Amino acid sequence: MLQPFSDRSPRRPQEPGWDDGLRFGYQELDAFWLTRWSASSGWEPGQLYEHQGARLEMSPAANVLHYGQAVFEGLKAHRTRQDKIVLFRPLDNARRLRASAARLAMPAPPVEMFMEAVLAVTRANRRWVPGYGKGSLYLRPTLVGTGQVLGVAPASEYLFYTFASPVGQYMGGERVIVLSAAHRAAPYGTGMAKCAGNYAACLRPQQIAKGMGYVDALYLDAQENRYIEELSGANFFALLGDGTLVTPQLGSILPGVTRSSILTIAQEVLGWLTVERRLAIDEVLGDAVEAFYTGTAAVLHSITTIHYRGVDHPIGDGKPGPKAQLLLQTLREVQLQDRPDEWGWVIEV
Repeated sequence: MLQPFSDRSPRRPQEPGWDDGLRFGYQELDAFWLTRWSASSGWEPGQLYEHQGARLEMSPAANVLHYGQAVFEGLKAHRTRQDKIVLFRPLDNARRLRASAARLAMPAPPVEMFMEAVLAVTRANRRWVPGYGKGSLYLRPTLVGTGQVLGVAPASEYLFYTFASPVGQYMGGERVIVLSAAHRAAPYGTGMAKCAGNYAACLRPQQIAKGMGYVDALYLDAQENRYIEELSGANFFALLGDGTLVTPQLGSILPGVTRSSILTIAQEVLGWLTVERRLAIDEVLGDAVEAFYTGTAAVLHSITTIHYRGVDHPIGDGKPGPKAQLLLQTLREVQLQDRPDEWGWVIEV
């Protein structure tokens, strides 16, 4: 049974140095936020609950267990040099959750409710936001169908909840592999939605890639098996020999918030030419001088090697590229309020 959160409840202490060397993983913190939706009453007022030992109960016939109505978001809170707590582009995550929910025929929480959830969870767990430059507090807003269903149909009841966990680096490898027999998504499918099933489809290819010494699989399109799409949980970029920064066009890939931020920074801060278009694997292998992947969890990381059809192909000189590092540095400066935020992306908690 869930217990309402009280800031007077005993809290487990933070060990000295807890925010040094953080991994990317789940921890039960002080509080999480939850609300329910039903066809008869709509959304209930949400509230904070004790996170320690909390468990969600649902019927064996819950839709999410059989027909996969589950979408989620990922965003981060950071601690600035001035010891402020800030969120990065939460409104964009709220809007994307609504788009994902619409694709899966789910009632979406209003943007205001999404913001209430992430702000409440961040404030209640602010002592778990790592120190400046030492990591972040990762927030996971989640919407699942809990209503009982036997036969393919949307649920009649839903849970929307948000929890948080302090995290360090996610992924971090520089070598990826194209597994031509595996695809992440197809045109007119659910590739643009951040739904759980997309990630389930990536688990086996990712296992294979890691077993072969690569950080992840790099997926090609499902029609021609020629054009790069994305990684299991990150978008792809290539810097071509003429200086153009290219990323695959939207359609069957996730419209990443970090992807959008990188395009804006490259154009408006650094003055680069950026293009969103179909990007063939042969073009990247033959002309790219740098490549990298981006995501909320991964942030930005260089790709130095792409394995394709039995051969390891170095990108550029086979080392992390300076322009990717410049993009990463600029993005981090904006997120941490070390550089002016010209777009209203950063929201203080």
